[in-house]
Amino acid sequence: MSSFLTGLLESIGLRKRQRPRVGLRPHRTVSVPLGVDAAYERVLDAFARVLGANIYVDDRSTHMIEAGFGLVNAERLRVSLESQGATQTTVHIEAFYPAGTERPPNSRSVDALADALSQ
Repeated sequence: MSSFLTGLLESIGLRKRQRPRVGLRPHRTVSVPLGVDAAYERVLDAFARVLGANIYVDDRSTHMIEAGFGLVNAERLRVSLESQGATQTTVHIEAFYPAGTERPPNSRSVDALADALSQ
């Protein structure tokens, strides 16, 4: 399937978006002992309580959240949740940066969010 057609189907909701590949950017994966909906709420709460982040994308249908910190060329975090059953959810946290911005090997924001979710 062409990338144009794939993008079109995703944009109108007929094809589920693929979770971005994690690897080149600072990232962590956390297992949370909650169902996916409760874990989603916990992530939103941690963004507000721990990081004071602004939520830019809140897509419950694909379990994707993107948040940032108010500065124009600042780091943003992308979180995707993957259900592992009724009482377990895997949370993938990844930092991303605007084009041309240096990508550090670690992110204090990723670590802070992961630590908050691990408690």
